[in-house]
Formats: sequence, structure tokens, C-alpha cells
Amino acid sequence: MRISSDQNLSGWGEVTLRSHEGIMLAVLDQLRGHLIGKTGDELGRLRHALPSLPSGRAGNAVLSGIDQCLFDLEAQAAGVPLHRLLSDRPPHALKAYATVNRSIRERTPGGFAEATKAAAAAGFGGIKIMPFDRVLPHTVRTVEGRQEFARAVERIAAVRDALPRTTDLMVDCHWRLDETAAIDFINEVAAFKLTWIECPVPESAMWHEAIGRLRERANAKDMALAGGESAVGTAGFAPLIEAGLYDVVMPDIKYCGGHREFVAICDQAARSGVTISPHNPSGPVAHAHTVHVCTAVGLTAAVEQQFDESPLFDGCMASPAPTLSGGRFECSKAPGLGAAVDLSVVELHPLRPIPFNAADPSFG
Repeated sequence: MRISSDQNLSGWGEVTLRSHEGIMLAVLDQLRGHLIGKTGDELGRLRHALPSLPSGRAGNAVLSGIDQCLFDLEAQAAGVPLHRLLSDRPPHALKAYATVNRSIRERTPGGFAEATKAAAAAGFGGIKIMPFDRVLPHTVRTVEGRQEFARAVERIAAVRDALPRTTDLMVDCHWRLDETAAIDFINEVAAFKLTWIECPVPESAMWHEAIGRLRERANAKDMALAGGESAVGTAGFAPLIEAGLYDVVMPDIKYCGGHREFVAICDQAARSGVTISPHNPSGPVAHAHTVHVCTAVGLTAAVEQQFDESPLFDGCMASPAPTLSGGRFECSKAPGLGAAVDLSVVELHPLRPIPFNAADPSFG
């Protein structure tokens, strides 16, 4: 998303929600008349989460994108890096971990091992994998589901053997298990010394008691439980944090309601002793915004970045997003976001909507 100002400045944001591109475009069309000719202050109501917005997470993804663009514009106009609008905290290099998913060419144990070794060699101090493929909460205890469960454990074992023990290893289950299978999974992988298990079961309210029990089980095996990437605003994170469901919650700058909402979620988590590690597996613009807001809050946990999924991550940028150096990310010192999209490249890749999947376990 790009918003331009009457000062001939352009601010960039990233708006992504798989399979919901049409809904987001419709929301943006509805909002367009409320945006044009307004100042950032006049748009205040549209710069934080609106949990009851009829368009739900898709609508809040658009609001988050608007806020990203406006923060970029305002920081450019002020002549300061974006994080300075949120905090006077001196910038520091952020720890980094790689999500290794679509760069895995073969979904075999060996294919997982090779891809994760490449990420470690690139300098990432932590690796996260998504080892489950064809399984859902209602199929995980079928014969086919148990076979896929076994394959997932084999993939994790291969990765753990391929990486130095000093490399943190996280596993994202993408909501594909039920409580019984998740308990079995925690027991099976305890020997691999995972830093955390992420999203083992769906996250709707009907699953919350199960998530609390799974956190206790994971902690008993010296692993943390992480989740919450889809939550919107402090209102969305409140039940996860106040009920103690997770050790680590994962706000996403693309969904959570924007920069100030992200900061408020961090404050909310800190009061309850819950760690923040942002969900950030998407594109370079979201990555740049994530690094700025995490710098502003003084984040000490690692920041996620997708690894080697597309040459466009770097190739679509006229000025680059923060890159890895010494296993860490640092903010640009340029005014604003410090990253901009190369429109000549983007125009070669028109929008291609992703087919809707009614069985997506994240809806649960």
C-alpha cells in the first residue's frame, strides 16, 4: 500500500491476508473517501484496531496498512527514522530468527535439514519450521493423520541433528492438531529441546482451556508455548494474556492495528510477564515496519524473517529493508521507514488472488 502526501512524499505499508484480497480491496474502496485530503491526526480513528469492524481481520489488516503508510510519511516529514516517533529509546540491534518454510524444495527430512542449514549458515541464530502438511484437527487421529504426525517428527529430528545445539529451534504447528495429538506431540519432541511450540491447536475461545493445559504440559518439558499471530488489538490479546495461555505472544504489524497498537500490546504483555516475539514471515515492507516498532519498544526476543522464499523479497525494493548482519537486524537511519518499493518491478507482478481454503485450521 502506498499513500502519497501533498508534500510529494510517499509512505509504504504492507497489506496481506491470504485468500482475502478481494475483501481488503473492497474495504479500501469504502475508506478511500475518508482518507483523501485528511491529516494523520484527522485519521486517528482509523489508525488503531477496531475489533468489531464488520470486515473483521481483513478490515483491520487494511487499517494496519494505512497506519504503516502514515507513520512512514510522518517520519519522513519530521526528518527522523520511524521508530523515533514511537520512542526516544536508543536503537539497538535486534536478535533474528529465520522461518524456513517455502524455501524447502523437498518435504523430506533431508530437504528440511538442508534448507535449515542454509539459514543457519546465513547467520540466523534461530530457526523455525512448519513440519505438518496434510493434517487437520479432525483428521489427526486417522490412520493418514498419524502417518503425517510421524513424518513431522522425523522432519524435526533431522533438523535438530543438522543444526548446532546453540541454534534455537522452534516449531509452528499451524493449528493442525487437537488437544490429544498436541499432548502426544509435546511428549514426542521434548528430546529435541525446542525453544517453543507455536499454535498447536486452533485459537478460538472454545480452545482456550485446552491451550492453557498445553502450556502447562509444554512448560513441564522445558518448552514454551507461543501463539496469537491473528489477534487484533489489545482487546484481541487480552484473553490470551490474562488467562495465561501462552508464554510468547506474537502480534503482527499487518493485522494488530498498527504501530501504537503494537506498542500497547507489548505493554499489556509485559505487565503479565509474557514475552513478545512478533509474527513477521511476510514481505520486506512489513519487515521494515516490524524492525522499527521492535526497536522502539526495546524488544529483547528474536524477530522473525522469512528465509529464501522469493528473490522478490529484495528484488522488489528501491531501497532495501533491514538486512541481517552478525545475526541481528538494525533499523535504517534514514528518515521514515528507510525502505521503498520499486514500482517498475512490482508492475511486472500483478495481483493474483489465492484460492480460498474453507478447511484452513486458523479459522477454528
